[in-house]
Amino acid sequence: MKTARKPTEAPQHIAPPALSVNIDIDPLVEVVRRHVKLTPQARRLIEGEFAQLFQHPTISGSTRKTTTTKSEPATDPVLSTQEAADLVGVSRPYIVARIEAGDIPLHQQVGNQRRVRQSAVLAWHRQEQTRRRKALGQLGADLDSEIFAD
Repeated sequence: MKTARKPTEAPQHIAPPALSVNIDIDPLVEVVRRHVKLTPQARRLIEGEFAQLFQHPTISGSTRKTTTTKSEPATDPVLSTQEAADLVGVSRPYIVARIEAGDIPLHQQVGNQRRVRQSAVLAWHRQEQTRRRKALGQLGADLDSEIFAD
């Protein structure tokens, strides 16, 4: 008499990882060591933390390609006139006047709302500070020559 056999499961094959990354932890620990004095125990703990961190790395990314141009880097936020005024410590009407005069380039206008790039506002502010410093220096020199004239 034949006995029924249990069906055997086919061995499951685990697919190799699509991406394999080998990371040497020693340079990372060396960077930490340059800034902090490490005891041997602290070094082992940090090495363990790095090893655990890189054991199951997660990779994030976007499938959407983004392009940035020189004139509009991704980290250059667009500001309202009030935000621009608050950033450099002047009034909103003064910023509007500087935009109208062309000192600060207008990025976008929708209706009566103006928008400017943060980098443009900061560049204008730096130029304005330099101009004011030069003017004050000239005023000081003029006063010195008047006061101490022979």
